[in-house]
Amino acid sequence: MSKANTETITPSVKESADPYVQRILEAARQLFTESGLEAVSMHRIAKRAGIGQGSLYRRYTDKGEICSALLLDSTERFLSGMEQQLAAGTGGSSSLARLQSSIEQVVDFIEQYAELLNMIKSEFTGKKQLTQFEHPFFQRLGLIMAELLQRASAGGEIIGIDPRFAATALISVLSPDLYLYEQKRHGSSKQDISRGIVTLFVTGLAGR
Repeated sequence: MSKANTETITPSVKESADPYVQRILEAARQLFTESGLEAVSMHRIAKRAGIGQGSLYRRYTDKGEICSALLLDSTERFLSGMEQQLAAGTGGSSSLARLQSSIEQVVDFIEQYAELLNMIKSEFTGKKQLTQFEHPFFQRLGLIMAELLQRASAGGEIIGIDPRFAATALISVLSPDLYLYEQKRHGSSKQDISRGIVTLFVTGLAGR
């Protein structure tokens, strides 16, 4: 397992107010970088942080929640930026062109944090018995994609398809596990993956 990209992540202001949380996140960051996500247990995180497991579990129930905390500021900046772009209007670009740009931005973000995002998704869907689409990150992303597809549909830019369904299908493909699978199993580059998704959901939906 490759080492997780955690070097540029900093805890949020809210989290840093709790010294235990700060110690937990720093310990997790170090261990994830050293050993990779899958090799690190909650026990190891507590030990590295110098706290009891009870103190750890009172703050985080699993590694997915720790990964979410590590990524909190990064995901918020990313999603807020995309929402601001959406609110800014077309700017002279077609809705399909903006959809393509959004897909490419998401793939860029996934490339940076694929291991952490995959752990968040796995813990969320596994222990909580929920789907990926119910996670707040993917919910907000889905709303952005649905709005872009709705605008493309209203402007006659795409074939007759339900924009909401198309957005859900797109979110299922914009997934860290698909990214890691393609990268590790088939040696796909970020550009390969981005091009494949754009071909399916931009070129493939474009009105003839």
